[in-house]
Amino acid sequence: MSTDAPETVATTAGVLEGRELEWAVNTPELAAEHASINSNIIRTRFPPEPNGYLHFGHAQSMNMNFALSFEKLGVPMENRRTIFRYDDTNPDAESPEYIDSMKRDLEWMGWQPEKTTYSSD
Repeated sequence: MSTDAPETVATTAGVLEGRELEWAVNTPELAAEHASINSNIIRTRFPPEPNGYLHFGHAQSMNMNFALSFEKLGVPMENRRTIFRYDDTNPDAESPEYIDSMKRDLEWMGWQPEKTTYSSD
């Protein structure tokens, strides 16, 4: 068997990359300010609506936001941050019971958000 096969190199170039939107491109000044504040920190956000209990689809999304997206990009553990933001904009369907349940489930699954916020704030 020949050992002359080319070496396979893993890369994250192009992973999770979308099309560039002209109106969404930061100015060089804003990009520099962002870099000075955040350094190498990469943030994701998980925004469940507290109108029921967490289900399997939420668990999949949490895995994507708390782990898989960082792994795909090769982000070191110390640079990973996720914001848990309750999308509490429908007060008729939401209750403290669901918010408390989501908090317990999040802890039970071992996810630790950088911070928890509310859309209504």
